[in-house]
Amino acid sequence: MKEELLKKIEGAGVVGAGGAGFPTHVKLRCTPDTVIANCAECEPVIKSDKYLMEQNAEEIVEGMEAVLACTGAVKGVLAVKQKNKEAVRRLEEAIAGKEKLSLHLLDNYYPAGDEQQIIYEITGRVVPVGELPIKVGCVVVNAQTLFHISQAVKGIPVTRRMVTVAGEVKAPMAAEVPVGTPVPYLLELAGGAVVPDYTVILGGPLMGRVSEDPKSEFVTKTTNGIIVLPSSHPLVEKKTDDFNHQLKIAKSACCQCNYCTLICPRSNLGLGVSPHKIMQALTLNNASILADGQAALGCCNCGLCTYVGCNMNLSPNRFIAEVRAQLLAKKVKSNQEPGTVNLFRNESKVPSKRVIQRMGLTPYDIDIRHIDTIQMPKAVRILLRQHIGAPCIPSVKEGDIVEAGQCVGRIPEKALGARVHASIRGRVVSVNSEYVDIMKV
Repeated sequence: MKEELLKKIEGAGVVGAGGAGFPTHVKLRCTPDTVIANCAECEPVIKSDKYLMEQNAEEIVEGMEAVLACTGAVKGVLAVKQKNKEAVRRLEEAIAGKEKLSLHLLDNYYPAGDEQQIIYEITGRVVPVGELPIKVGCVVVNAQTLFHISQAVKGIPVTRRMVTVAGEVKAPMAAEVPVGTPVPYLLELAGGAVVPDYTVILGGPLMGRVSEDPKSEFVTKTTNGIIVLPSSHPLVEKKTDDFNHQLKIAKSACCQCNYCTLICPRSNLGLGVSPHKIMQALTLNNASILADGQAALGCCNCGLCTYVGCNMNLSPNRFIAEVRAQLLAKKVKSNQEPGTVNLFRNESKVPSKRVIQRMGLTPYDIDIRHIDTIQMPKAVRILLRQHIGAPCIPSVKEGDIVEAGQCVGRIPEKALGARVHASIRGRVVSVNSEYVDIMKV
């Protein structure tokens, strides 16, 4: 049973759709006692999982049951924000009578969707820095991933996903779109940008990345959002400001108030993340702080220290990312066990509304339309690396006619990876080591 399910999941190319992109058939080769569905969708503006839960609650629950069967876990918990009342109602209906399944209602705080926060809230367990959730008997699976698992069980590969297109566009929307859809095409479907000088963020506005060339971007299995903001928006400036410029300012402006650390969600779980110490290490040349990596390696990159925690308008998360990258390059690992969870952790939670206000996102965090069907793009680009691990090897050549759902990239032998599939019927017009281009016929 387990091997059969894993084979179907592998064949469908299922990966962590919440952003990580870890191949799911590998992730589920474990024996947890608890499986947690991450349905939090804590990023502002993004509504992809919200509509997915409202439209496909039964499939999400089917995916959860498949994961329980595959791993042998004794219970499954779906963690969803209680503010999403329709999604909660639909999920409650879908789990009715299923003894192993339950809902856990989350407060509307940021980052409620952080894996560590969800595990602690549901089980009271803390995953040590550098370890995976299975270390404490848990597996966490994103809502979109569970939907894809339910489809995989039915023999349907990952060729589509729910994506939010919002911000400074004429008609913000959420829709299920083919993997490989050009980002400009989706902007066009959303009525186009309504400001002349704009920046596109792929993913959530806080944790997503700024696109250097939106015209050359395509939807992947992990793309949950396309956010358009004015290039002069403070969030864009924080994400794109030159790091050396930030460092110069920090040397005179960082007063070591440590508020960034006080509100850090990972610090409050006793994981030792200390943004203010990173700032001290880089601005005062106190490198001894970085010796064991404890202050940086447990960071989840939520950016809370930057968006709310620094009254001097600095970007501690940029400094942590720099230090963390250097530590990982040197293969530094933290071997310390978690410390004591802050007794006032609940009081330290930052309401999402506050984050949204601080970052000027209030005008964009609104109810948006959900489109059931969209006009299919005339061409798609299927990237051969949409996951953690090795890129796929093309299994088609130029001139081939492919059907939607046909495998166009296979996993290299003995490598970590995930298959990719054609999302439309068409002719292969270009193949190289990075992508397969398909033109609709």
